[in-house]
Amino acid sequence: MSESFSTEGESNVKTKFLILISIAVVAVASACSFSTANMSSFKTFKDKDAKTETTTFKAGETIFADAVISNSMDKVTVKFSLADDKGTAMTAGDVKVELPSSGTAKYSLPIPMGMKGGKFKLTADMINDKGEKKESKSIDITIEPGAAPPPPPPSSSMDDKDGKDDHAADKDDKDSKDDK
Repeated sequence: MSESFSTEGESNVKTKFLILISIAVVAVASACSFSTANMSSFKTFKDKDAKTETTTFKAGETIFADAVISNSMDKVTVKFSLADDKGTAMTAGDVKVELPSSGTAKYSLPIPMGMKGGKFKLTADMINDKGEKKESKSIDITIEPGAAPPPPPPSSSMDDKDGKDDHAADKDDKDSKDDK
């Protein structure tokens, strides 16, 4: 018959080992960031008040977008960028919005009247206070072309620097000749 006996020394070693493992697990877990910060929504609108959601715009209108950041305790930067369907970035569309914590990053971009239409991608990147990109969302938008801006008005036909009409003087000269 075989009996297994555990001594008090073996029990202490096992207890100490379990305590060390527990401490190591807690230390590793506390060193990791368990942030649940996220971009809970990203939408485009026709109006500044975010009442009319759309993905189609016309030249001459303004693109409005809201990126809602949730569950963030730290500073967050939202970087908006606009690119055409070939991936070419439109530098005028690059905007950074800093938030002290959770909140809504607002974006607006007026579309020039003479802009050619096409398909574009508006992207919002959520960047933490360490400069790490944590989340990215994109919206495909369509911009309808607009008419070219009107040409500038023609320059004045007045040649005199003093602003007087030369033709009025010619008429006066004619009238004075007729009096003779």
